[in-house]
Amino acid sequence: MNTMNRPILGLMIAGMLTLAATYALDAQGLDRSADVKMLGDCEGCVFDKQDFSERKLMGVNLASAQLSNIVFDRAAMNFVIFDGASLRNVSFVGADLSGASFVGSRLIDVTFDGADLKGAVFEGAILERTNLQLARLCNTQIPGDILENSDCR
Repeated sequence: MNTMNRPILGLMIAGMLTLAATYALDAQGLDRSADVKMLGDCEGCVFDKQDFSERKLMGVNLASAQLSNIVFDRAAMNFVIFDGASLRNVSFVGADLSGASFVGSRLIDVTFDGADLKGAVFEGAILERTNLQLARLCNTQIPGDILENSDCR
């Protein structure tokens, strides 16, 4: 590479990094629902009145997120992390949450009817008006450090 082109290349890279940082900062203040799949990391995100039904959101990090009035019905959400998150009035009807982690999360009025919770972890989670019994429970660690295997076949 010509040594005269190095400063120009350096300025181009610095400009691209600045643009990326600006986008990242702007995205935190905007509706990030379209970014959930793209980013894969939405730690601390705040969502209200969103519908993620039938979306593929496998492996997304929603740790410490605040989710209220959200629909995840029939979504593919294997290995999603909800650790320390606050979920209020959230529906996971028929969702695949196998391997999901809800460690230390708070779930209020959350519906899991027909959801697959195989291998999911609810260690230290607080459940208010939330019933896991209508979900598929196999190797599921429910609150109280109890391993539930009622639906293993």
